[in-house]
Amino acid sequence: MIFCLLIRVSRNQQGVTIRKESTVAGESIQIGRGAACKIRLFDHRVALHHATLRQSKDGELYIEAEGEASLKINGVVEQNASLPPGARVEIGPYLLVVDPASNGPYISLSVETVQLPSIHGAGKVRRVGPVTLTNLGMSKRKLSFGLAICILFFFLLLPLLPGVSSELDKWQSSLPVTLTDSWSPGPLSGGHGVFGAKCSSCHQRAFRAVSDDACTACHKKVGKHLTDDALHASLFKDVHCTECHVDHKGAAGLTRHDSSRCVACHGDIKSRSAKTTVANVHEFSTDHPPFRITVQNGKDGRPAIRVLQNQKGKLLEQPGLKFSHQVHLDKNGVSSPEGDTVMSCHDCHRPDEPGIHFEPISMKKTCQQSGCHGLDFTAPVEGVIPHGSEREVMNRMRSYYAKWLVAAPENMAECGHNGKPENSPQQTLACAAELAQRNAAASLFSKNAGCAECHEIEASDDSEVPWKITPVRLNRNWHAKSVFSHAKHDTTDCTACHDKMNSKTSADIAMPTIEKCRECHVGDQPVKEKVRSTCDSCHRFHGGGDAVK
Repeated sequence: MIFCLLIRVSRNQQGVTIRKESTVAGESIQIGRGAACKIRLFDHRVALHHATLRQSKDGELYIEAEGEASLKINGVVEQNASLPPGARVEIGPYLLVVDPASNGPYISLSVETVQLPSIHGAGKVRRVGPVTLTNLGMSKRKLSFGLAICILFFFLLLPLLPGVSSELDKWQSSLPVTLTDSWSPGPLSGGHGVFGAKCSSCHQRAFRAVSDDACTACHKKVGKHLTDDALHASLFKDVHCTECHVDHKGAAGLTRHDSSRCVACHGDIKSRSAKTTVANVHEFSTDHPPFRITVQNGKDGRPAIRVLQNQKGKLLEQPGLKFSHQVHLDKNGVSSPEGDTVMSCHDCHRPDEPGIHFEPISMKKTCQQSGCHGLDFTAPVEGVIPHGSEREVMNRMRSYYAKWLVAAPENMAECGHNGKPENSPQQTLACAAELAQRNAAASLFSKNAGCAECHEIEASDDSEVPWKITPVRLNRNWHAKSVFSHAKHDTTDCTACHDKMNSKTSADIAMPTIEKCRECHVGDQPVKEKVRSTCDSCHRFHGGGDAVK
C-alpha cells in the first residue's frame, strides 16, 4: 500500500508560494488528466492515464509511463525509474518532486506548474499566462467602485423615483419590468393583486413598514377584537396590522395561521385583563376549555346567554316549540298523507348557500310542504287559517263565519237565533264571533291539539283574542363567537355529532362537545390521520368577540 501526501504548489501575482495539501493512497496511484486518476494533472499535454506510481516487492517506489507517454526523470527521458527521495519527475508542464524526507511507502510529492501554455502565431512563440484584470489593463479598485455605483443606481436610486412622483409611479407600474421589481420580496396576495406594481398604494414611505393607516384606508370596516372599545384600545395599542398580515407570500399568504400570536395573550390571559372570565389556552388538543354555546334565555324576550358545555344544568333550550326529534327520526317512519315516511335530518335542515349555517325553518317551507302538517279548522264548518298572529287567525275565522251566516241565515240557529231576515247585521257579526271563538277553543287553541300540538299557548286578557302563543325563537348559531362550516363536514353523518335520535323534547341541546371534535381535530402539531387546527380555524381576531371580558 502506498501512502502519498500530495502538495500542490502555486504562486500568486506577488510570487508568494501557496501550498494545498491532500492525501491519496492505494496499491498503485494513477497520474494523468483522466477523472479516474488519483493525481490529476489538468493540462492537455498530459495523457488521460500518463503514468502509475507503484511499489516493488522489496518495498521500493518506482514510476512507470503508460502506453506511448514519456517521463523525464532527473532530466533524462525514461519509461520507468525508481523514485528515491529528492527525485524530480517532469510530466508535460508539471514538475513532481519527491520530498527528501520520504521513507518507503510513505511519500511526500509536490506538484507545480513550471511551463505556461504557448500559442504559435505569425512566426512567433508567445507565452500565455493566466488572464488577470491587470493583464487587461484594469484596476480591481476602479472596477469595484464602478460596480458599486451601478448597483446603487439601478437597485436604489431608480426604485426610489416612483415615490417622488405619482405620475412616474403610474407610468412605471405599466412597464413589463418595473423600476421596483428588484425590491419585491415575492408575489402579492390575491386581494392585493389589484395594486400590481404600484408599491406606493401600501408603502407610503421608503424604508418604513406599512402603516396601520395605509391598511384602514381601504379596510374601513375591520372589526375589533373586543366589544369594549376602551379595553381594546388599551390592550392592542402597540399591535400593528403587519404583525399578523404579511404580504408578498403568494396568493393565499396574507394572514398568519400559526397560533403563536394568539397564545402570546391567551396563554396567560389574566396578566392582560384581571377581570377576565376566559380560561388560559395554549393548544386545542391539550388545554382548550369546554365550548361556550349560545342558549335562548327564557320566553320573555331576554337576550341569549353563553353557557359552558360542562354546565349541564343550564344547557336547556327554550324555543317556544314542542318538538320531538325521536318521533320524526323514527326508523319505522312517521305518519304522513303518503303513508309512513322515514325522514332524515336533511328533510328539514337544508344548508344555506355558503354552507355555514342552515336555511331558516318555517311552517310553510319546512312543515307544510310535505303535507304532514295542515292549517285546517273544523265544526261547524271547515276552513283554512293563516299561520301568523293570533289576532289574524281570529279575524280570519270571524270573517269566514260571517260569510257563512250571510249565505245561509238559517245557520244563525247555531247561536240560538231563528235565522229570519229581520236579523240585524250586528246579530250576524256577534254570532260569527261566537262561532269563531267556540271553534278556536275546541280545535286550534285546545290543550294538545291544533296550534298547541307544536306551540306553547297561554291565556290572554284580550277578550277578542283570549289566547297567546309563545314567540318562537329558533337558535341558528350555537357558536356565535366562532366559525364553523357544515359544508366541510358534509362527509360525516349528522347524528355522528348531534345525538338527536333519542331526543323527546325541544329543550334538549345536542351540540358536540370539545371531546367529540378532538376525535378528528388536533392543534398546531400535525398528527397522522387527524386534521391540524390552529386558532384561526375556528376563531376570527376581528370578530368583535368578548375574548377577555
